[in-house]
Amino acid sequence: MSTSPDLERQSGHVAVGGFSHAAIARAFSAPAFLLLVATVLAPLVVVFLVSLTDYRLGRITLNFVGAGNYLRMINDPFFWAALRNSAVYTAIVVPVSVLGALCVAILLDGRRRSRRFYEIVYFLPVTSTLTAMSIVWSYLLNGHIGPLAGLLNALGLPSLDFFADGTLALIGLAIIGIWHLLGFNMILFLAGLTMISKDLREAASLDGIDGLWDRLRYLIWPLLAPTTIVVIVLSCIQSFQVFDTVAVLTNGGPYGATEMLLHKINTDTFAGLKAGYGSALTVVYIVLIGGFSVLHVALGNRKAHF
Repeated sequence: MSTSPDLERQSGHVAVGGFSHAAIARAFSAPAFLLLVATVLAPLVVVFLVSLTDYRLGRITLNFVGAGNYLRMINDPFFWAALRNSAVYTAIVVPVSVLGALCVAILLDGRRRSRRFYEIVYFLPVTSTLTAMSIVWSYLLNGHIGPLAGLLNALGLPSLDFFADGTLALIGLAIIGIWHLLGFNMILFLAGLTMISKDLREAASLDGIDGLWDRLRYLIWPLLAPTTIVVIVLSCIQSFQVFDTVAVLTNGGPYGATEMLLHKINTDTFAGLKAGYGSALTVVYIVLIGGFSVLHVALGNRKAHF
C-alpha cells in the first residue's frame, strides 16, 4: 500500500534526492550547531574542569583539588563583598532604568513630529563607547573641578566626590549604568507600545479610561507585561555584566567599595594569575547569568490572559 504525498509531507519523510526533509534540515543546521559547541559549550566545559584544579597562568603543571576552589570561595570575604556590590548595583540600576524608560516611552508615544529626535538623543548612550564616556563622567562627578561640584558650591552645599568616597562610589557607577541603559529600555517599551492598537485605545476611552493613570493601570501596563519581563531580565543581565566603568574609574576601590563580581574574576585570573580560582568564580558567574536567562524563558513561555 502506497503512502499518500500529504502524509509523507506531514511526517517529514518526503525524499529529496534520496534524503528526507529532516535529514536535510539537520545537515543545514550542523555548521551552526558545531560552531555553538566550539565557541560556547566546549569553553564552558574547559572552564569547569580548570575550576577543579589549582592551575596558575604560566605554570606547566597543575593539581586536581576537586571542590577546593569552591570551598575557598565560600570562605573568601572579598567574593561575598563583590557579590553584594553587584547585587546592590543591580538593585539600583534596574528599577530606575526600567521605570524611567517606561515614563519616557509613554511621553514619546504620543508625539509625532519630534519623536525621532528624542529617540536618537536617548539612544546615543547605548551606541557610545562606555570606556570613553566613563572618562567624561569622571569629570562630571569630580568633587573638585566637576560642574556638579561647582553647582553645589554655588548653592552653599558641600561638594560630593563620588569616586573618592566609599559610600558614594557605587552610586556614581549606578548613575552611569542608568544613563547607559535608559535609551535601550525605552526603545523596547516603544516597540511594545506600538503593539497596542488604536482601536483598543479608543475602546478604552469610550469605557471611561481616559485619564493618564487609568490608561497606565488598566490598559498600558497589563498589555506591556511581556515587554516588561524582557526589559527587566535584560537589564539584570547587563547590570551584572558591569566591568568597563569599574576598571576605568575605580578599579574596585575605594577600599573594595565598588568591587564587582566580573571585575574580581578578571583581577584574580589575569592579575593574580590564579586561573583555577578565577575559573571557579566564572562558573558561579555563569550560573547567575544563566539563572536570569532561565527566568526570562520561563516567564516568556507563560500565557497571559487579559
